[in-house]
Amino acid sequence: MYDVDITIVGSGVIGLSIAMQVSRYGEVFVLEQEESPGRGISSRNSEVIHAGIYFPPAFLKTRLCVDGLLPKCQTPRNAKERNASLRSE
Repeated sequence: MYDVDITIVGSGVIGLSIAMQVSRYGEVFVLEQEESPGRGISSRNSEVIHAGIYFPPAFLKTRLCVDGLLPKCQTPRNAKERNASLRSE
């Protein structure tokens, strides 16, 4: 029997991120069914950010996605690509 404060089920990107963040509050135990971390859904990640730029501009989803990403697009290259994508809608 283990005596831990927090148990996380899954050691993919989300599980390990949560484990790292909550580890400051107590001892964390991560359960994983695979042989090593990141072998489940995280290993099938396409690395595409679904940013809302492919939805009609009037959709709430579009506005929330774009508004949420704008602060993260600070480099000139990203800003140029973002503006081109938004104009093509």
